[in-house]
This record gives sequence, structure tokens and C-alpha cells, in this order.
Amino acid sequence: MKIIKLSKFLIIAFFSISTLIKAQESASIQKKSKVYFLRSTGFVGSGSSFKTYIDGELVCKLGNKKYSIHEVSGGKHECYVLFGGMKINEKVEKCEIEVQENKITYVQFFLDNGILGFKIYCKEITEEDAKKKIEKMKEDVKCL
Repeated sequence: MKIIKLSKFLIIAFFSISTLIKAQESASIQKKSKVYFLRSTGFVGSGSSFKTYIDGELVCKLGNKKYSIHEVSGGKHECYVLFGGMKINEKVEKCEIEVQENKITYVQFFLDNGILGFKIYCKEITEEDAKKKIEKMKEDVKCL
């Protein structure tokens, strides 16, 4: 009798613990989304790479006519780029993107050259526009 009660208790305990572990695993797994960075800035600045950042973290040194792919969690993220010897407080225009889970967000970097200097900024673009541009680019798989 004691052996039957003990084995029933062990079976119930085993299933309870395994269910609890699976629930914790599924709660801790975050669904990742992708962000594509595209750069095709023409002749101006083509010799130097863009240091691209997501939420303050350097993710890629992106060359001209190249794109890179980065995994991020869903939600709002801040992107910006540094060029040459720029510091974060100099001429850096940040863009905020809203990333949806299991979706791809496309961000293009632009370099405007003016009389008094240049301006670098980024902008979210549509999938249709991005696919057209990506056809003329190479993926930068060695970002850093």
C-alpha cells in the first residue's frame, strides 16, 4: 500500500514539476524580429563605413551599397549612425522605430552633403522599396 501511494505521489510530483518548467521556458522565450539596415549613399562618403547603433549598442560598421540584418525584440528601438570621427553629440539624428514581433523592419541611412557640412539620418522604409534597393546591394555578414 505504501509503495502504491509513494509511486502515485512521485508521478504527480513529476508532472507538476515538468509543467512548471515548461511554463517558465515559454514565458522566458522572447520572439525575435529582424531589422534590416540599408546603406546606399552614392559617391559622397563611400570610402568610410557607417557605425550603426541600436539602442546605444554598436551593431555594424556598414559599407556603402550594403545591408545588414539584426535580431531585436519587439517594441520601440532607437537607431542612429556615426560617420568618420563623429561623436554621439555631433550632428547625430536618431530615429525611433517600432518593431513588431516576427516582422521585418527596414531602415535606410541617408547622407546629405551641404555647403556647411553633411547630415546623416535614418528613416524606416516600406518592404517594397527595401526589396528593390536590396537587389542592388550585398549583405554585410562581417559587420564588426
